[in-house]
Amino acid sequence: MLPVREPVPVTLTAPQTECSFCGSELAICQHRERTIRRKDQTLQVTCRDKGCANQACSMRHLRYRPVEEPFLALSGQIIGLDVCLEIGRLRFREQFSFLRIFHKLIEQGIPIGQRTVQDHFQCYLSLMASQVARSDGPLMERLRKQGAILPMVDGVQFGSGEPVLYLLFDALSGQLLFAEQKVCRAAEDLAPFIAQLNQLNLPIIAVVSDKEKGLVPAIQTALPGVPHQYCQLHYIANAAKPMEKDLKALGEQVRETETKLRDFQRKLIRERDKLEHDAKPVPPELPVTLELCECARAEATRYTRAPFAPPALKRHEGLERVTQAVREARRKKGGLGESSRNSKVS
Repeated sequence: MLPVREPVPVTLTAPQTECSFCGSELAICQHRERTIRRKDQTLQVTCRDKGCANQACSMRHLRYRPVEEPFLALSGQIIGLDVCLEIGRLRFREQFSFLRIFHKLIEQGIPIGQRTVQDHFQCYLSLMASQVARSDGPLMERLRKQGAILPMVDGVQFGSGEPVLYLLFDALSGQLLFAEQKVCRAAEDLAPFIAQLNQLNLPIIAVVSDKEKGLVPAIQTALPGVPHQYCQLHYIANAAKPMEKDLKALGEQVRETETKLRDFQRKLIRERDKLEHDAKPVPPELPVTLELCECARAEATRYTRAPFAPPALKRHEGLERVTQAVREARRKKGGLGESSRNSKVS
């Protein structure tokens, strides 16, 4: 369940007092209500828009809006602009997956949906793309001080059949350079997008990409003479392919162990509840065994990412650690007793 935050009421009023076209006095003509979910609080914003009171004014239909509004959230969006920027930071600087970003924001008390994270990542890319297009912007100033760029290009598809969002970002600064959605993905379609790097007038150390069919010739066309290196992540993923069969078998063993643990845990819970119902003492080792079962099940379902941390392998290693804890407890005087001896966590 998403966290619930009490909305803080905020009233914003357009600051203009005179019509820019006829000089007549402006009057409040409409109230707009919108909710904005920021990092620190949820705002219930009332926007008081103004319009020209002169009926003869040709621009009396024009509405003057509060100047603070666009700094709080993008037009038509509930999620605040600061949250949108945080999503981009976590994605590029911290290398978080969308699922991990979602859980991170929920932990911070920001009510947001998992799909909304992906939607606002696209908004973030649009904002960054518009920034880099300005040659006098702070990002270009930073890149000039850096002296050179090491661009990486990759495509992200948010859903089956949707256009691919191609990203060009600098590996040295961690900053996004360009982003563009592409329906056509042949070399001639991607080359103009990649060629935008030449407009920055900065030395290019090398360019990194995967072996996507259209990307390789597109880079050669757009950046002739620039060294091209394939992404190490994709290289390692290919190197790990011979392990897939063994990892799959190991994953099935882990799932089987987790199922047995769940059944054993339920059996212990029923035993404990029966003893409490009959007003009989609960053996001291029973709660400890339940805790160990919970720890083992958590390890058997923990989230990791391949190829650096294969889930099946990491879950197996976690179960082994719990098993070792059980063995240590048995070795000590007054270990876990008979109940734990009947359990198997590996």
